[in-house]
Amino acid sequence: MRLGGRRLTLVLATLLLLVIGVGATAAWAVGRHRGEVPDAVASHHAGPVDDRSVRLSADAQSHPRSSDVLATVQQYFDAINNRDYAAWTRSVAAAQSAPQSESQWTEDYSTTTDSNFTVVGISDDPLRVRMMFTSEQDVDFAPKSLPVECINWDVTYLLGDENGRLVLTGIDPSAQSMTACA
Repeated sequence: MRLGGRRLTLVLATLLLLVIGVGATAAWAVGRHRGEVPDAVASHHAGPVDDRSVRLSADAQSHPRSSDVLATVQQYFDAINNRDYAAWTRSVAAAQSAPQSESQWTEDYSTTTDSNFTVVGISDDPLRVRMMFTSEQDVDFAPKSLPVECINWDVTYLLGDENGRLVLTGIDPSAQSMTACA
């Protein structure tokens, strides 16, 4: 059967609408899931606090590796807050720490204090940890796109096993947002 003229146009238009519909539905589902933050977490995340403990949401607590994730993320942020480069290198993958000398890392984090940590969710394949936290830093050390002293972050870290321990391997750049503290 050969399609021509109007029939071909109708078939192609139908296929195009189907592809657009499936793509829009997929984008909505992904965006909707990314935006979900439990009310207790959203209301809690309102800027810097004195508490430097990482907390797990109820959803994150249900993940089988939640205790490993908690220990790794706590070590990572303790290292930053305590200006402890050696501890930081133990909490990140070798590929993360290799390009950054101790003197450069110390300078980069010299004014940073992170707080108000909540692991919102943990997922697999690869192991991903979505968390919210607040950073305070000198404006000169803030991201160029948001030069402020206080930032609320919503970041998804990638984690993996390296030499028998869980470490941060990177940040998912598509799942990262920051806003100035109110």
